[in-house]
Amino acid sequence: MSKKQESKLIMLEHSKAKIELFSRYLSIYLNVISRVPFINKIYLFDMFAGEGKYLNDEHGSPLVAMDCIKNHYFSNAETCPNIDIWFNDDRKSEIEKEFYKVERVERFINEIFRPENVNVKFTKLEYGQLVKQVITELTTLKNEERALLFIDPWGYKEIQPAELKEIIKNGKSEIILFLPVSFMYRFAGKAMNDEEFAGGKALEKFLTELFADKIPETTNQIKFINEIKEEFKTYLNTKYVDTYIIERGKNNFFCLFFFTSNKTGFYKMLGSKWDMDEASGRGFKISNPAQTLMFDEITGVDYSATIKDFLRDKSIVKNQDLFDFGLEN
Repeated sequence: MSKKQESKLIMLEHSKAKIELFSRYLSIYLNVISRVPFINKIYLFDMFAGEGKYLNDEHGSPLVAMDCIKNHYFSNAETCPNIDIWFNDDRKSEIEKEFYKVERVERFINEIFRPENVNVKFTKLEYGQLVKQVITELTTLKNEERALLFIDPWGYKEIQPAELKEIIKNGKSEIILFLPVSFMYRFAGKAMNDEEFAGGKALEKFLTELFADKIPETTNQIKFINEIKEEFKTYLNTKYVDTYIIERGKNNFFCLFFFTSNKTGFYKMLGSKWDMDEASGRGFKISNPAQTLMFDEITGVDYSATIKDFLRDKSIVKNQDLFDFGLEN
């Protein structure tokens, strides 16, 4: 079985890391939201729901989400916020080929306890159609409502920065987006410079929209990720953009991007990352001491020098200023 085929049937280690971060953050998100008196409803969107359960019995994001809600309910005196959940996937199952993936998800979800005030729907919409409906729904969010979107595509061709901008601009939505950065990095230079490279049109559109007239870093994957992160801050008009880098193999990185307009949400995501990576709070690495990892070599940041520059430029610095500086750096 090829590695690509195996990843469709069995949840591999790098995918487990991705789902674990989503699970940790969703659990925290529910706890925080449930303690904000004026918020009375959460919308949760899983836009590429996947198989639900894999051949090695590992749970995908839909089942993990429902388990988080169930655990929250029983840990909080059988209460939880009002939640509307939308699971979508338009692809046929690789495990049970006579079914769609979302049909498998629905079957497994129905076996999990669900509080009465949690509503779930399942659809088979293509992403382009789905994202338009989701954006329309998010534009009507009330002040007392919040939304969390998990976007985990098989590839990157469907994802466009303009749609992410529409999703987040209401100030009430947060996005966890997975991108196979290694593949994007590999073809970025060719996509940006070779007009005859038909396979690079989607990537060219993504990078051109995000970077405008600039050319992204294409000599180093980690720098490539950091440049995307910094450009998203400007493009989405938010300081609160972060990454969780996932090593899939030697010099092969995927990445979760997190977008929010909310300082508390950003702080809690940073905490989730540090819980999973106690050494640097940056990401997941496959343990193999024989490899010399680029992830180890170039991700160090001289924070002490950075904060000295910050203090030098300020006549008065309050504790809140230091806290905000830490979040943003």
